[in-house]
Amino acid sequence: MRVGLVYTDTNKNTRNISIDPHGTKQMNKTVEAIKLALENKNYEVIMIPADIDMLTRIKNANVDVIFNACTGIRTKKEQANVVGMLELLDIPFVGSSLSSHIFGLHKEISKVLFRKMGIPTPNSQLFYNADMKLDGNLRFPLIVKPEHEGSSLGIDEKSVVYNEKTLYEKVREVINTFNQPALVEEYVGGREFTIGIIGDKELKVFEILEVIYSKMETNFMTVSIKAKDAAGFECPANIDEELELKLKDYAKKAFRALELRDYARVDVRLDKFNNPFFIEINTLPGLEPGYSDFPKMAEKSGISYDDLIEELTLLAYNRR
Repeated sequence: MRVGLVYTDTNKNTRNISIDPHGTKQMNKTVEAIKLALENKNYEVIMIPADIDMLTRIKNANVDVIFNACTGIRTKKEQANVVGMLELLDIPFVGSSLSSHIFGLHKEISKVLFRKMGIPTPNSQLFYNADMKLDGNLRFPLIVKPEHEGSSLGIDEKSVVYNEKTLYEKVREVINTFNQPALVEEYVGGREFTIGIIGDKELKVFEILEVIYSKMETNFMTVSIKAKDAAGFECPANIDEELELKLKDYAKKAFRALELRDYARVDVRLDKFNNPFFIEINTLPGLEPGYSDFPKMAEKSGISYDDLIEELTLLAYNRR
C-alpha cells in the first residue's frame, strides 16, 4: 500500500518561536516517527509537504491513502484549510472532516455542541474586543485563552484572573497577539485528565491519563510547561470506576457531537466536588512518541506506536 504522508514544511511555517517554542521541533519529530512506523509495517511512504501544490503532488503520487499529519501550512489556524483541500480528492485520509476540525478549533463552538449533548462544560463568553461587557453570570476566577489555538498557546501563569482589571488586560493581550477572539471561561481548578479515543463506527477509549502539576508554578497547562514537558502524568489515572465510566461515556458523546473520525483527545477538569467539566477536544492530537499524550495513552492500553499508526491508516483506508 502506498501512503501519502502530508506534513507541515517547517521552513514555511511562520509561527513565532516565542509563541510556540516547541512547535517546529515537535512537528518534525512527529513526521519522522510516523514515516518510520509505516515503513516498519511495510508500507511505501510518499512524503508530501502541505502547500499550494499539494493536491497535484498527491494525484501524481498515486497513493492509496493519506496520513494527514499537517497542523497548518503557516499557522495552526490553517489546520482545517488543509483538510478542506484533501476533501477535494477521492482518496481517503486519516482524521476528521473539514467541518469537524472547524468545530474543534473554535472552542466556543465545541462548547455549544457539548451542551447540546448534555456534556458539562464551563460557562464562557467570547470577547471580540476589550470593550465588551463581561457577562454578569460568569464567576471569578476566570481563565483567558485564544479561541482557536492548541498546544496551550497563549496560556501562561497570568491567564487565570481574579478581577475585571486583570481580565481586560489579558483579553486585550490575547486579541492583539493572536489576532483572534479571546475565550473567557470559568476556571475549574481541580484534577486534570485527558482522554484518547480511536475508531469510527466503533469507538475505543484508551486508559485515562491524569496530568500532574506538583511543584509547578501553576496547576494548569501553560505553553512554558508544555514546551519543557515539565508536567508529570499518571496513566491509568487513579480514579474510581464510577468516575472512569462517566468520563469515558462523556468522551464518546463529545466525539460524536463533533462528528469526528479516527481519533481525538478530550481535556477534562474536575471541580472541588469532583464534578467533571469538559474543556475542549483536540481533533488532530499530537503523535510524537514519548512526548504526546495520545501515544502515551495508547501504549498504556496495550497498543505500540507502530500498531497505533497502522490502525489509524487502516481506519481511513477501509472507508473506501
